[in-house]
Amino acid sequence: MTVVALDPTGSAAKTAPERRLAVRPASLAGAVLGLVCNGLGRGEVLLDALAERLRESDGLAGVVKVVKSSVSVPPDPDDWSRLTDGVAIAITGFGG
Repeated sequence: MTVVALDPTGSAAKTAPERRLAVRPASLAGAVLGLVCNGLGRGEVLLDALAERLRESDGLAGVVKVVKSSVSVPPDPDDWSRLTDGVAIAITGFGG
């Protein structure tokens, strides 16, 4: 198994493969938003409130919410498919 770690400081940029940010959509109108919750604290409540606000202000078409089984694991394969197949943009939150 290969483990890929991303260094947010950029200090490993010379040795890591080139990675780019996804293109930012011009608008969220009609888009489906993905929420990835880690299950800690009130992070899910915050993400739900944010999604509702974006639905009202930006005209989201819908929301796909995933609650991970643990903070230390990625979404399970079915949830990952729901996200990658059905959303235009995703937000993850870390509650504590």
